[in-house]
Amino acid sequence: MKKSKFERMVEKAFWGLETKYGFKKTETKFENRSVTIRFQNATTEILLNYEIGNTPWLEIADVHNPQNKSTLGWLLVEKGIDKGPQPEQAFHPATLNEDELEPTLQTMGQQLLDHGADLLKGDFRIMPKLQDRARKYGLECDRYLSIRKPKP
Repeated sequence: MKKSKFERMVEKAFWGLETKYGFKKTETKFENRSVTIRFQNATTEILLNYEIGNTPWLEIADVHNPQNKSTLGWLLVEKGIDKGPQPEQAFHPATLNEDELEPTLQTMGQQLLDHGADLLKGDFRIMPKLQDRARKYGLECDRYLSIRKPKP
């Protein structure tokens, strides 16, 4: 896929960030088989991460406190839209065919607008809950790995 085609898909999927919340695309970085695209407004930063062949993901962060960040995935779990991942999923990359990329980006853009409005406006009160979910999941993954680690 050409860079320009990917960039058009992203612009189409995330146009609502610009029109509704004043975001601007501030950076696009293509490296080897991956790309990151950064959007920012006065309060919030959105970082789209995509590695060719894998499912893209979005990070959401407080511009004034970069440690105050999480992902769209954890937001959707917290809001009851998606089920939380199982620890074994962390050790198997989520693959995505190229023809599934555009609809996936469209869905992510719409989910961000539908469920992340507070974050997009700079209200980060939900962030500690999202970070706590991620921390607990990390501990579950560590436990899963320790149980399944081959004995020397």
